[in-house]
Amino acid sequence: MALPFIVTLAVTFLAWAVAAILSQSMGNAMTLSASVWLATGVTFGALMVVKPAKRPAVLAGAALAAVALSLLDGLALLPALAFGANEALAASLGAWVARLLRAPGPDGRSEPGKAYAGFLLGALLTSALGGGIAIVLWSWALPQTIPMLTEWRVWTCTTFVGILLIAPLVTSFAGFKVKRSGGMATSQFLAGAGTFVLFFVVAALIFSSDVSDRFSASLGPTLTYLPLPFMVVTAILWKERGATVATLLGALALIAWTNAGGGPFAEVEGFAGEAVIEVQGYVAVMALLVGVVNALGATATQALAQAQDWRTRYRQVLDSNRTVVANFDAKTGAAQWGEGASELLRTNAAGLLTVQDFITHADPQEQPALLADWRDLAQGQREHALWKNTLRWSDGRVAAVSARLSGVRGADGQVEQVAVLLEVEA
Repeated sequence: MALPFIVTLAVTFLAWAVAAILSQSMGNAMTLSASVWLATGVTFGALMVVKPAKRPAVLAGAALAAVALSLLDGLALLPALAFGANEALAASLGAWVARLLRAPGPDGRSEPGKAYAGFLLGALLTSALGGGIAIVLWSWALPQTIPMLTEWRVWTCTTFVGILLIAPLVTSFAGFKVKRSGGMATSQFLAGAGTFVLFFVVAALIFSSDVSDRFSASLGPTLTYLPLPFMVVTAILWKERGATVATLLGALALIAWTNAGGGPFAEVEGFAGEAVIEVQGYVAVMALLVGVVNALGATATQALAQAQDWRTRYRQVLDSNRTVVANFDAKTGAAQWGEGASELLRTNAAGLLTVQDFITHADPQEQPALLADWRDLAQGQREHALWKNTLRWSDGRVAAVSARLSGVRGADGQVEQVAVLLEVEA
């Protein structure tokens, strides 16, 4: 057990350190603070995907990395340990909340929409709690007066945006294995690459340093959200894994351009660091849009899988009982045959276009009674009818069937369809 613990701790430590270094490189010259804090996203994401036995190793690795960073920033050992504990505590509580809403239901599957809502709630809890504890620790470690509310806001916003960018990346690639086949089609990948390039081109035009020369001061801010549709389309085409990578790269580019003084956010600042707040909000909106797209896509995929599962079970039950399902339009008699109808009826069901076509193959002496039953059902005078006939097809083959017909009424109370369940004797 010692080796897996050490490996998990080391991987978390390194990933957290890389994310922290990248975050510090995204610092703003005016505020002297990181515009986005990605490291806590590593902790949060890892706690979402690892098994319970490995969570202590993740927390230990993240805490040690936070302690090491604090020591390098000049803090004494005791405050550094406190900041490491803050990282572990805030992330563990937030991830616990997220996992609660991500828990699978009775059918063994989690609801993507509910899971994403839990993720957002957990991210907010981690960010706000970590920021609250941090300002207390700062006031203890650095007794000089610090703007408490401002420090809390900076910590909370940068951490929240970082979790939105990194944690979905970690969770989407959990268990990823390279496969020679089974991925997205080449055309789909190229289409997503095209929209991603368009996002960068449009974003570069709007967030470049000479935006004021290209657009008027009033027009620039109105164009800021023009790149977002391209990112959303990229997310739809590339699915969850590709979408999380694209969102991270796009967000880092937007933040870097803004920190360098480019884009409409940096054109006019009412106070130092206003552009940082605005670009954080922009990136958060982009990440939320992509997250919602991913959740909706996962919901659709899950619904399709469930439908396919039930379809398979339904077909197996019908086949095992030699049963055919059909629907007839109450007004026209037009037929819709279920799967396997041709095999069980021993004829091409596509040729039985209406209920009248079906009845013509019954015994001629029984046909008037069958037509009368049909009229009663279609007019709503009867709810059910039972037919038991031997059908003779034009090629000489026969099929002995027992059919139960039931009228299906619409919202106006009138019969719209007649559902038929036919059992074919062996």
